[in-house]
Amino acid sequence: MEENKKEEPIGSEEIIENEVENKDYDIYHISENKEKIPYFKKVVHAFKKGWIIILMMTLIGILTGLVIADKTYHKKYQEENYVVLNFRYTEEADLSDFNYKDIISQSNIERCKKLTKSLETGSALKTYQYVEIEDGSINIVKNKDSYTIKASPDSFNVSADGTYNDSAAKGFLKHLTLLPFISDEEIEAHSKISEKVGHDVFKVFDKTYYEENSLDENKKIIIEYANPDAVNLNKEDKINYFRNWIMYFTLGFILISLILLIVLAAFIDKIVVREYDNKNIYRTPFHLSFFNGSLKAFKDIKSLVIMSLLLAAVMVCKFIPIPSGFGELGIGFGFLFLATACMLFGPYPALVIGLLSDVIGYMIKPDGMFFIGYTFQAMLACFAYSLCLHKTYVTFTRCFIARVIVNLVCNVIIGGISWGIISKFNVDQTITYILTTSLPKNLVYLLPQSLVLFIVLKAILRPVSAFNLADEKIAKTVSLF
Repeated sequence: MEENKKEEPIGSEEIIENEVENKDYDIYHISENKEKIPYFKKVVHAFKKGWIIILMMTLIGILTGLVIADKTYHKKYQEENYVVLNFRYTEEADLSDFNYKDIISQSNIERCKKLTKSLETGSALKTYQYVEIEDGSINIVKNKDSYTIKASPDSFNVSADGTYNDSAAKGFLKHLTLLPFISDEEIEAHSKISEKVGHDVFKVFDKTYYEENSLDENKKIIIEYANPDAVNLNKEDKINYFRNWIMYFTLGFILISLILLIVLAAFIDKIVVREYDNKNIYRTPFHLSFFNGSLKAFKDIKSLVIMSLLLAAVMVCKFIPIPSGFGELGIGFGFLFLATACMLFGPYPALVIGLLSDVIGYMIKPDGMFFIGYTFQAMLACFAYSLCLHKTYVTFTRCFIARVIVNLVCNVIIGGISWGIISKFNVDQTITYILTTSLPKNLVYLLPQSLVLFIVLKAILRPVSAFNLADEKIAKTVSLF
């Protein structure tokens, strides 16, 4: 046995893989010359193995900068700013049973969002459905012979680039004042008229008073700013503001990660050298045998049964949604079963699993309309898991890389574009959705999902290797880097 060992001491403590007859796992040899490892070599090794720390800290820096920029920007430029609508009704309005607070009631706001045709001009309305008036962002005051509505400008960020739309604000608020005097049946009948004509209900609105008291010299609805800085605010200012905060925090976190690696390098006393045979264990997936070998899973009854069980577990997870706090985007644990199946059986089965998980999942639990973009997203996500985890040493680094691809490429880019197409968003609205909803959610959960995935795979590899579903050498060497 001793004759088969191959030692190549380099004057430092080093772990070297050894080929041992009739053994499928590594045996390591550790030399005793710890002090002879040059510190520079330790630093180089720390950077080589710890680049994932730099990447994680970079993403954390981007997310931190984005969050702080959003909070401070809102406070500095937009807090308590509001659009002002001063109006009154004509003598033709019947105010006997009228409650002016009903104008800004949630039911009246929802009725207004459903309007498809202007009651004033008969023109088509396309932006009202995107108006978002949150609780406390609108109020109404009764004056001596008039009323004043004040609403947050953020409620009317419905322009193509996601910014404030003055026309939408004017039209939406005016319609709010009219809806208490018209029924849903009358609105529906008006929307079916092909000609561009206004509705008689508009005669109760004093247009002259509105134009004299609610519009500025540029015929735009009056906006009162709590902060004078907001008067000079424009889109370029906002971009620069966010860019600077993100850049500062990103560079700061990268610097922290570099210092951390340099400090940790002092504690390195051994260097692991791993071997890859490109048959049972691959360094990279860019081998024809890596892909062709996965076809064997389709011919093995045991593999097919396990794939079916894991897919069934994914379906069960669809019925256990967990709110994420980012709109309609939820989180779940189905990705753990998908990743496990893709790790065990390889790229071709992964594509099939991704396809079936989306199609069958939609059949048993429909959520909106079926869209092929989401099917492609699921297939690509499973394919990424297989490339990163199948027949290779399972490390936290590989789990993190897999989640980066899934979260940022599959979920953010493909998922965001798919949602934009389904919702009939234009390009700017789709980008706004991606940057404000999809990207923050996926960045926040990137690290926790990677950690959970690594822990789960580390726990199951030993048991599955006993059933010859994973190489024993892989099961014995699960590590962080």
